[in-house]
Amino acid sequence: MSSTHRVPALAGAVVALMALLGVSAGSVSADNDVRRIQMTDDCDPTTFNAVLGAGGCVGSGTTTFSDFIAELTAKKVVRSWAFNPSQPPVLSGQTLIARNVGGETHTFTCVTQFGGGVVPLLNTLSGNTTPAVLCPGESFAASLVPAGGSRMVVLGSSPQTMYECLIHPWMRATLRVTN
Repeated sequence: MSSTHRVPALAGAVVALMALLGVSAGSVSADNDVRRIQMTDDCDPTTFNAVLGAGGCVGSGTTTFSDFIAELTAKKVVRSWAFNPSQPPVLSGQTLIARNVGGETHTFTCVTQFGGGVVPLLNTLSGNTTPAVLCPGESFAASLVPAGGSRMVVLGSSPQTMYECLIHPWMRATLRVTN
């Protein structure tokens, strides 16, 4: 096969493969407009539900409630409870999807100042005794994300936007927005 026929044949093969895989050129480029953050935890359902009640943890984690409290007391954070990544690069106007891949409910709440959340014991143990300041128009209820759920936000042009879990106040993300 001559080189003049190879390029169209190769292009045709790529298009056919994309069709078989259910991928379109549009969906590949559209995904560049979306930034993803995962909300993680490692709650052991048996011990967490014994304290929080049925459904408090629906995951399959291995961190017991007592180990969770011990780590929080010692370190002011629990490493497995996090936003990942915590400082992603983002673009103005970009869509951000925060997906809860853990077993507990979290919030993905816009704040103008990091601080404590809605659980006094976790605020005290993490050293967050001054309440977080919510962004205008933001609310605790609207920012709840149950296990397996997600929250979508469209980023504005502010050079920095901050998000926090108001249940686990050490879970934080600082977004530096570029144009």
